[in-house]
Amino acid sequence: MGLMQRWTEGNYQRMTLMQRMIERLEVDTVKVVCDNLGTTFRSAVGRCRGCAKADTCVRWLDGQDTGTDPARFCPNAKTFALYRRH
Repeated sequence: MGLMQRWTEGNYQRMTLMQRMIERLEVDTVKVVCDNLGTTFRSAVGRCRGCAKADTCVRWLDGQDTGTDPARFCPNAKTFALYRRH
């Protein structure tokens, strides 16, 4: 597998996790994407891409670790909490 393919697949996997987390935490995507001219969302993407806890994230999203607060492992949990749909 070439470098570009690994990079693309890695980004796709992370963005899929981020999308699942946004859905699970009931984040208002329009608000988070549009806030601060997109800077808030771009920062969240960067944090997700650099996160070392992807395995924990997958387990939590798959319902295998539901007792854990996402704020303990997700670098975007606090940001996403600000944009929850009410």
